This record gives sequence, C-alpha cells and structure tokens, in this order.
Amino acid sequence: MENSFFIFTDKNNPVQLERFHICTWEFNNNSSLVEFGFEISKDSIKDNSLTISLFIPWVSKACETKDLYEKLSITENSRFIFNDSVINTVSLDGGRNKSGVIHKFSGRNELCILPATVEIKENNLVSATLNLQPYQEYEQKSKPNIYFRFWIKPSAPYISMRKKGINKSTIIYDIKVNERRNIPDDKVSYFIDKQLCEIKTCFSFNIVPNKYDIVFFDNFSLKNVRTLEYDSFNKFLGDKRVKKDELIVVFNKKQNAESFSFFSIYSMERIGTGQFALAILINIICGILLFIPAYRKSFNPELLFSQVWSNLPIEIFFAFGLATLTFIYFIFPSLQSNWKKTIDWMKNKLR
Repeated sequence: MENSFFIFTDKNNPVQLERFHICTWEFNNNSSLVEFGFEISKDSIKDNSLTISLFIPWVSKACETKDLYEKLSITENSRFIFNDSVINTVSLDGGRNKSGVIHKFSGRNELCILPATVEIKENNLVSATLNLQPYQEYEQKSKPNIYFRFWIKPSAPYISMRKKGINKSTIIYDIKVNERRNIPDDKVSYFIDKQLCEIKTCFSFNIVPNKYDIVFFDNFSLKNVRTLEYDSFNKFLGDKRVKKDELIVVFNKKQNAESFSFFSIYSMERIGTGQFALAILINIICGILLFIPAYRKSFNPELLFSQVWSNLPIEIFFAFGLATLTFIYFIFPSLQSNWKKTIDWMKNKLR
C-alpha cells in the first residue's frame, strides 16, 4: 500500500513538531495497527485550540481510530513510551486528569499530555483537534511542549507491501513523511493553502512477527532491534493481538530534514502445508502425464489420444479428482483474501 504521509495545518497557523512518531504493527493473524504521535513545540501554541491534519493514502471511513490520552496519562505507560522515569505528574483539572496532565521526567524536559478529538474525514484525511485552554491557564513561567497520540486500525489486513512466493513471504515498508513530490496529482491544489509541519525529529517503529528476518535496513537511521516488551505494551495498548515473544521492534530515527523516508524489507522462509500441497499436485500431474503415453502404447493398434479418455482406468479419474482438490486447497487463501477485499471495496462504495 502507498504510505506517503503529510502532516499539515492552515498556512495562517503553522506548527513545529519536535518529534513525530509513527509505529506500524503487523500481527500474526494478518491484521495491523498504526500509531501516530505528535510532540508540538510550545512556541507554536498561540490560541486556545489547535487542529493538525494528517493525509493518509489508505485511510477511509471504514477504519477505526482511538485517542491514547487515557493510556499516556498513566505514569507507568508514559515512563515506558518516552523511555524515562517520571518524577512527578501535575493535573490540569484539579486531579480528574480528563483535560490533560504534565509529566515531569528525570532526564528530559517535562511534557504536557493532552486528549485529542480524532476524526476521519473524506479524501483520505484525518484531523486531530486539541482543546488548549487548560494548558493556557496552567500557571507556569515556562510551559512545556504538548504531546498527543492516537491509533488507526486499517480496513485492509496490513499497510505494508507483501510479496508471497512458493517458499518465502516478504514484507516491504516504504514510509515517507512530508515528501512534497509524492503529493497526489488530484491533491496539489488542495495543499496550496496548507502548511506542512516542520519536523525536527522523526521516529519510525516497525513491529513485525519475530519469524521474519531483516533483509534490508538503513544503516544511517537504524537505532536498535529488540524483542517487544510484552508486559509494558500489553498494558499500554490493551490489544489481545499482542502476544508474548511473538513480535520484534525495529527502531529508526532521522532528524533535521525537510522530509523523511524509511525503507526496510523483512522476509520469512515458508515450508508448510501450501508447499506440501504443491509438491503433491506436481507429483500427481507428472505421474498422469507419464502414465498416459505408456497406456496408449499397450493397445494394439495404439490408441489415438482422443480415445484414451474413454478407456482410462477409474484410478486415473480418482487421481484427477485428488489433483483438483489439491489445487483448490493451494489457491484458496488467495481467493479468500481477494473475495474479502472485494466485499470491503463494495461496502466502502455503498457508504
């Protein structure tokens, strides 16, 4: 799938992002999830509300979305996500923690976590609106940066490109952020009045099943590869698809650029029922092809090819039936996937 993302606002309200996080999840049950996190520079905050838009090529009304403020307002979750201990948390609404919290970290600047109203709109757009009034009313000489985060559950099984061979499956991620040359032709006029957000540091996390090997990665941007911290992510995400010791995290980071791109390839060798089915199918077909010429020559005079079929023993027809069933079994997953895609496409058209 196309993964060229654009983060923008109106031209009269430019926003600078200290950090932008994109976290892609690929689960073992052929489903996916994508998280987006935004750290907004305090110098960009001028009014009592702010709306940031995100262009996502594959997003539609059929996708689900959820703001992650409630998870990040919990100290333990923020300690894990921001990789720093939280020494103190201040509520912006007297302890209810519904309007926002400020986490004070031991090794990095404090951060204000705010809830966002996330809405999927037409034309592949997602908007996130923040109520900044509690933040503006917070009495402090130097206000912190603002952070919000949400996830989107794609309507398709996954957002990566997939290549399936007989004995190998390949996942390809080609993620691009704010690359103007990738603005779709039918959206050029729309973006004339928009301001792409300046991003100081861009983080990309690919979370994939650990049965995949990393075939290609960017030496410059790759920071580390590790097994997913199951307990922490399970508490933060609360998704039953997160299983212990099944996923790995590939972390990339780039900074100080007008746009960002992250390219990586993962592959998995497969020897399973599909390969055995193909081997059986080929064996049956080859056996039949070798049998028929010898069977024709056993008659005197030799049978014509058109006469062979009416004289074949019943065992050959059983072999043909077995070959047909094996062929159907081999292609059934692709047929099922294409059928599901067709149904989803028809549902989206009827909405």
